[in-house]
Amino acid sequence: MVEAHQQRGQQRRSGWFEQRRDHFLAQVVADFFSFVQSFIRLYEEYLACGIFVSGRMRMDLLASRTGAHRQRIWEQLARMIGSETGKGELWQLKDLCHQLWPEHDQAGSVHGALFDWLVGSVFHEAMKLKENIYLLNTYGPAARRLHRLPASDPGLPRLSAMVDVESLVGSIARDAARQVEHLAILVGQASCILRILLPELADNPLVVRLIVEEDAQVQVLWGEGSQEILADMFHGSAARGYCFAGRSYSEGQWYEQALAMYGQALRCDPKNREAREQTARLKAMLESALPSRTGTDIKAAAQPIVSEPSIT
Repeated sequence: MVEAHQQRGQQRRSGWFEQRRDHFLAQVVADFFSFVQSFIRLYEEYLACGIFVSGRMRMDLLASRTGAHRQRIWEQLARMIGSETGKGELWQLKDLCHQLWPEHDQAGSVHGALFDWLVGSVFHEAMKLKENIYLLNTYGPAARRLHRLPASDPGLPRLSAMVDVESLVGSIARDAARQVEHLAILVGQASCILRILLPELADNPLVVRLIVEEDAQVQVLWGEGSQEILADMFHGSAARGYCFAGRSYSEGQWYEQALAMYGQALRCDPKNREAREQTARLKAMLESALPSRTGTDIKAAAQPIVSEPSIT
Protein backbone atom coordinates (compact mmCIF):
# COMPACT_ATOMS: atom_id res chain seq x y z
CA MET A 1 0.00 0.00 0.00
CA VAL A 2 2.75 2.41 0.99
CA GLU A 3 4.82 1.43 -2.04
CA ALA A 4 1.87 2.04 -4.38
CA HIS A 5 1.29 5.46 -2.81
CA GLN A 6 4.96 6.34 -3.31
CA GLN A 7 4.80 5.25 -6.96
CA ARG A 8 1.75 7.43 -7.57
CA GLY A 9 3.51 10.38 -5.97
CA GLN A 10 6.58 9.82 -8.13
CA GLN A 11 4.42 9.62 -11.25
CA ARG A 12 2.71 12.91 -10.37
CA ARG A 13 6.08 14.61 -9.84
CA SER A 14 7.36 13.15 -13.11
CA GLY A 15 4.28 14.40 -14.94
CA TRP A 16 4.64 17.87 -13.44
CA PHE A 17 8.29 17.99 -14.52
CA GLU A 18 7.58 16.81 -18.07
CA GLN A 19 4.85 19.43 -18.48
CA ARG A 20 7.46 22.09 -17.67
CA ARG A 21 10.35 20.49 -19.55
CA ASP A 22 10.68 23.42 -21.97
CA HIS A 23 11.08 25.76 -19.03
CA PHE A 24 13.75 23.61 -17.39
CA LEU A 25 15.67 23.15 -20.65
CA ALA A 26 15.81 26.92 -21.06
CA GLN A 27 16.82 27.20 -17.41
CA VAL A 28 19.77 24.88 -18.01
CA VAL A 29 20.99 27.02 -20.92
CA ALA A 30 20.57 30.24 -18.90
CA ASP A 31 22.27 28.71 -15.85
CA PHE A 32 25.17 27.48 -17.96
CA PHE A 33 25.64 30.98 -19.36
CA SER A 34 25.74 32.35 -15.79
CA PHE A 35 28.13 29.63 -14.62
CA VAL A 36 30.55 30.30 -17.48
CA GLN A 37 30.70 33.97 -16.47
CA SER A 38 31.50 32.91 -12.90
CA PHE A 39 34.20 30.50 -14.08
CA ILE A 40 35.80 33.18 -16.25
CA ARG A 41 36.15 35.39 -13.16
CA LEU A 42 37.71 32.47 -11.28
CA TYR A 43 40.13 31.77 -14.12
CA GLU A 44 41.17 35.41 -14.25
CA GLU A 45 42.13 35.19 -10.57
CA TYR A 46 44.07 32.03 -11.33
CA LEU A 47 45.97 33.68 -14.18
CA ALA A 48 46.92 36.53 -11.85
CA CYS A 49 48.91 33.95 -9.84
CA GLY A 50 51.30 33.37 -12.74
CA ILE A 51 54.86 34.63 -12.98
CA PHE A 52 57.21 34.69 -15.96
CA VAL A 53 60.28 32.46 -15.56
CA SER A 54 62.74 32.29 -18.45
CA GLY A 55 60.14 33.72 -20.80
CA ARG A 56 57.46 31.22 -19.80
CA MET A 57 54.42 31.62 -17.56
CA ARG A 58 54.58 29.49 -14.41
CA MET A 59 51.61 29.29 -12.05
CA ASP A 60 52.56 29.73 -8.40
CA LEU A 61 49.59 29.24 -6.11
CA LEU A 62 51.78 29.02 -3.05
CA ALA A 63 53.60 32.36 -3.18
CA SER A 64 52.72 34.92 -0.54
CA ARG A 65 51.83 37.49 -3.22
CA THR A 66 49.07 35.21 -4.53
CA GLY A 67 47.28 34.91 -1.19
CA ALA A 68 44.54 37.40 -2.06
CA HIS A 69 43.95 35.71 -5.42
CA ARG A 70 43.74 32.27 -3.78
CA GLN A 71 41.19 33.61 -1.32
CA ARG A 72 39.05 35.04 -4.12
CA ILE A 73 39.29 31.74 -6.01
CA TRP A 74 38.02 29.92 -2.92
CA GLU A 75 35.20 32.44 -2.42
CA GLN A 76 34.16 32.08 -6.05
CA LEU A 77 34.17 28.28 -5.75
CA ALA A 78 32.15 28.51 -2.53
CA ARG A 79 29.51 30.63 -4.31
CA MET A 80 29.42 28.39 -7.37
CA ILE A 81 29.18 25.14 -5.40
CA GLY A 82 27.36 26.12 -2.23
CA SER A 83 26.35 23.39 0.23
CA GLU A 84 23.73 20.69 0.78
CA THR A 85 21.44 23.22 2.44
CA GLY A 86 22.25 26.13 0.13
CA LYS A 87 23.22 24.84 -3.30
CA GLY A 88 25.15 27.20 -5.56
CA GLU A 89 24.61 27.72 -9.29
CA LEU A 90 26.89 24.85 -10.35
CA TRP A 91 25.28 22.40 -7.92
CA GLN A 92 21.80 23.39 -9.08
CA LEU A 93 22.87 23.11 -12.73
CA LYS A 94 24.25 19.63 -12.10
CA ASP A 95 21.04 18.49 -10.38
CA LEU A 96 18.80 19.91 -13.11
CA CYS A 97 20.88 18.22 -15.84
CA HIS A 98 20.48 14.89 -14.01
CA GLN A 99 16.71 15.38 -14.01
CA LEU A 100 16.52 16.30 -17.67
CA TRP A 101 18.84 13.55 -18.92
CA PRO A 102 18.70 10.72 -16.35
CA GLU A 103 21.11 7.83 -16.75
CA HIS A 104 18.29 5.28 -17.07
CA ASP A 105 16.70 7.11 -20.02
CA GLN A 106 18.10 5.06 -22.89
CA ALA A 107 15.85 6.80 -25.44
CA GLY A 108 16.95 10.29 -24.45
CA SER A 109 19.27 12.67 -26.26
CA VAL A 110 22.84 11.38 -26.56
CA HIS A 111 24.14 14.96 -26.62
CA GLY A 112 22.02 15.80 -23.58
CA ALA A 113 23.40 12.81 -21.69
CA LEU A 114 26.96 13.82 -22.61
CA PHE A 115 26.31 17.40 -21.50
CA ASP A 116 24.95 16.06 -18.20
CA TRP A 117 28.07 13.93 -17.72
CA LEU A 118 30.39 16.86 -18.45
CA VAL A 119 28.55 19.20 -16.07
CA GLY A 120 28.74 16.49 -13.40
CA SER A 121 32.48 16.15 -14.05
CA VAL A 122 32.90 19.93 -13.72
CA PHE A 123 31.06 19.82 -10.40
CA HIS A 124 33.20 17.06 -8.91
CA GLU A 125 36.45 18.61 -10.16
CA ALA A 126 35.39 21.95 -8.67
CA MET A 127 34.72 20.23 -5.32
CA LYS A 128 38.26 18.80 -5.29
CA LEU A 129 39.73 22.15 -6.29
CA LYS A 130 37.83 23.92 -3.53
CA GLU A 131 39.31 21.54 -0.94
CA ASN A 132 42.84 22.02 -2.26
CA ILE A 133 42.52 25.81 -2.31
CA TYR A 134 41.26 25.65 1.27
CA LEU A 135 44.34 23.63 2.27
CA LEU A 136 46.64 26.11 0.54
CA ASN A 137 44.96 29.09 2.19
CA THR A 138 45.05 27.41 5.61
CA TYR A 139 48.42 25.68 5.65
CA GLY A 140 50.38 27.43 2.90
CA PRO A 141 51.50 30.32 5.16
CA ALA A 142 52.67 27.86 7.83
CA ALA A 143 54.70 25.93 5.24
CA ARG A 144 56.42 29.15 4.16
CA ARG A 145 57.24 29.98 7.79
CA LEU A 146 58.77 26.53 8.27
CA HIS A 147 60.86 27.04 5.15
CA ARG A 148 62.27 30.26 6.63
CA LEU A 149 63.18 28.68 9.99
CA PRO A 150 66.97 28.47 10.59
CA ALA A 151 68.50 25.01 10.34
CA SER A 152 69.64 25.35 13.95
CA ASP A 153 66.04 25.44 15.19
CA PRO A 154 65.80 22.46 17.64
CA GLY A 155 62.30 21.45 16.50
CA LEU A 156 62.96 21.53 12.78
CA PRO A 157 65.06 18.33 12.30
CA ARG A 158 62.48 16.21 14.15
CA LEU A 159 59.58 17.76 12.19
CA SER A 160 61.39 17.31 8.87
CA ALA A 161 62.01 13.65 9.64
CA MET A 162 58.30 13.11 10.30
CA VAL A 163 56.80 14.95 7.32
CA ASP A 164 58.11 17.08 4.48
CA VAL A 165 55.58 19.88 4.92
CA GLU A 166 56.99 22.10 2.18
CA SER A 167 56.95 19.29 -0.38
CA LEU A 168 53.43 18.25 0.63
CA VAL A 169 51.96 21.73 0.34
CA GLY A 170 53.86 22.29 -2.91
CA SER A 171 52.29 19.12 -4.32
CA ILE A 172 48.83 20.41 -3.36
CA ALA A 173 49.56 23.70 -5.15
CA ARG A 174 50.58 21.85 -8.31
CA ASP A 175 47.47 19.66 -8.09
CA ALA A 176 45.28 22.76 -7.73
CA ALA A 177 46.83 24.35 -10.83
CA ARG A 178 46.22 21.17 -12.84
CA GLN A 179 42.64 21.07 -11.57
CA VAL A 180 41.95 24.63 -12.72
CA GLU A 181 43.30 23.80 -16.17
CA HIS A 182 41.30 20.57 -16.28
CA LEU A 183 38.19 22.51 -15.26
CA ALA A 184 38.78 24.93 -18.13
CA ILE A 185 38.97 21.99 -20.56
CA LEU A 186 35.78 20.42 -19.18
CA VAL A 187 33.90 23.73 -19.33
CA GLY A 188 35.03 24.17 -22.93
CA GLN A 189 33.88 20.65 -23.80
CA ALA A 190 30.51 21.20 -22.10
CA SER A 191 30.10 24.43 -24.04
CA CYS A 192 30.85 22.63 -27.30
CA ILE A 193 28.33 19.87 -26.59
CA LEU A 194 25.66 22.39 -25.62
CA ARG A 195 26.23 24.17 -28.92
CA ILE A 196 25.79 20.85 -30.77
CA LEU A 197 22.65 20.17 -28.72
CA LEU A 198 20.91 23.44 -29.65
CA PRO A 199 19.36 22.25 -32.95
CA GLU A 200 17.59 19.53 -30.92
CA LEU A 201 15.97 22.33 -28.90
CA ALA A 202 14.67 24.28 -31.90
CA ASP A 203 11.07 23.45 -30.98
CA ASN A 204 11.51 25.10 -27.56
CA PRO A 205 10.45 28.76 -27.88
CA LEU A 206 12.01 29.66 -24.52
CA VAL A 207 15.44 28.44 -25.65
CA VAL A 208 15.12 30.30 -28.97
CA ARG A 209 14.14 33.51 -27.18
CA LEU A 210 17.02 33.09 -24.74
CA ILE A 211 19.52 32.75 -27.60
CA VAL A 212 18.29 36.06 -29.02
CA GLU A 213 18.14 37.86 -25.68
CA GLU A 214 21.61 36.71 -24.62
CA ASP A 215 23.31 37.59 -27.91
CA ALA A 216 26.35 39.09 -26.16
CA GLN A 217 26.86 35.97 -24.03
CA VAL A 218 26.35 33.77 -27.08
CA GLN A 219 29.12 35.72 -28.84
CA VAL A 220 31.50 35.22 -25.89
CA LEU A 221 30.75 31.52 -25.54
CA TRP A 222 30.65 30.37 -29.15
CA GLY A 223 32.05 33.21 -31.25
CA GLU A 224 28.77 33.36 -33.17
CA GLY A 225 25.87 35.75 -33.01
CA SER A 226 22.28 34.71 -32.43
CA GLN A 227 21.62 34.98 -36.19
CA GLU A 228 24.23 32.32 -36.97
CA ILE A 229 22.94 30.11 -34.15
CA LEU A 230 19.33 30.38 -35.36
CA ALA A 231 20.37 29.60 -38.92
CA ASP A 232 21.91 26.36 -37.66
CA MET A 233 18.90 25.53 -35.50
CA PHE A 234 16.38 26.17 -38.31
CA HIS A 235 18.01 24.43 -41.27
CA GLY A 236 19.83 27.43 -42.67
CA SER A 237 17.04 29.98 -42.17
CA ALA A 238 17.61 32.42 -39.34
CA ALA A 239 14.41 34.18 -40.46
CA ARG A 240 12.41 31.10 -39.49
CA GLY A 241 14.02 31.18 -36.07
CA TYR A 242 13.18 34.84 -35.55
CA CYS A 243 9.59 34.21 -36.69
CA PHE A 244 9.34 31.33 -34.23
CA ALA A 245 10.49 33.66 -31.45
CA GLY A 246 8.08 36.33 -32.72
CA ARG A 247 5.12 33.94 -32.50
CA SER A 248 6.11 33.01 -28.95
CA TYR A 249 6.35 36.64 -27.86
CA SER A 250 3.06 37.45 -29.56
CA GLU A 251 1.29 34.56 -27.84
CA GLY A 252 2.57 35.88 -24.52
CA GLN A 253 1.34 39.39 -25.45
CA TRP A 254 4.89 40.75 -25.63
CA TYR A 255 3.95 42.60 -28.81
CA GLU A 256 6.90 44.99 -29.04
CA GLN A 257 9.31 42.11 -28.61
CA ALA A 258 7.40 40.15 -31.25
CA LEU A 259 7.69 43.12 -33.61
CA ALA A 260 11.43 43.21 -32.99
CA MET A 261 11.75 39.52 -33.89
CA TYR A 262 9.80 39.90 -37.11
CA GLY A 263 11.96 42.92 -37.92
CA GLN A 264 15.06 40.74 -37.49
CA ALA A 265 13.45 38.09 -39.71
CA LEU A 266 12.92 40.66 -42.47
CA ARG A 267 16.54 41.78 -42.26
CA CYS A 268 17.54 38.16 -42.85
CA ASP A 269 14.90 37.51 -45.52
CA PRO A 270 12.99 40.55 -46.84
CA LYS A 271 10.60 38.25 -48.72
CA ASN A 272 9.56 36.21 -45.68
CA ARG A 273 5.76 36.21 -45.87
CA GLU A 274 5.04 35.62 -42.19
CA ALA A 275 7.44 38.35 -41.11
CA ARG A 276 5.95 40.87 -43.54
CA GLU A 277 2.35 40.11 -42.56
CA GLN A 278 3.01 40.06 -38.82
CA THR A 279 5.12 43.22 -38.92
CA ALA A 280 2.25 45.08 -40.61
CA ARG A 281 -0.29 43.64 -38.17
CA LEU A 282 1.74 44.41 -35.05
CA LYS A 283 2.61 47.93 -36.18
CA ALA A 284 -1.03 48.69 -36.86
CA MET A 285 -2.09 47.21 -33.54
CA LEU A 286 0.53 49.12 -31.55
CA GLU A 287 -0.20 52.38 -33.34
CA SER A 288 -3.92 51.89 -32.73
CA ALA A 289 -3.44 51.04 -29.06
CA LEU A 290 -0.99 53.88 -28.48
CA PRO A 291 -1.89 56.67 -30.90
CA SER A 292 0.47 59.09 -29.20
CA ARG A 293 3.47 57.03 -30.26
CA THR A 294 5.30 58.19 -33.36
CA GLY A 295 6.57 56.05 -36.19
CA THR A 296 10.05 56.44 -34.72
CA ASP A 297 8.82 54.97 -31.44
CA ILE A 298 7.39 51.93 -33.23
CA LYS A 299 10.61 51.51 -35.18
CA ALA A 300 12.63 51.68 -31.97
CA ALA A 301 10.44 48.97 -30.48
CA ALA A 302 11.57 46.66 -33.26
CA GLN A 303 15.20 46.64 -32.19
CA PRO A 304 16.83 43.42 -30.85
CA ILE A 305 15.84 42.40 -27.35
CA VAL A 306 18.47 42.64 -24.63
CA SER A 307 16.74 41.31 -21.53
CA GLU A 308 13.20 40.11 -21.02
CA PRO A 309 11.77 37.32 -18.89
CA SER A 310 12.18 34.42 -21.31
CA ILE A 311 11.85 31.40 -19.02
CA THR A 312 9.13 32.39 -16.61
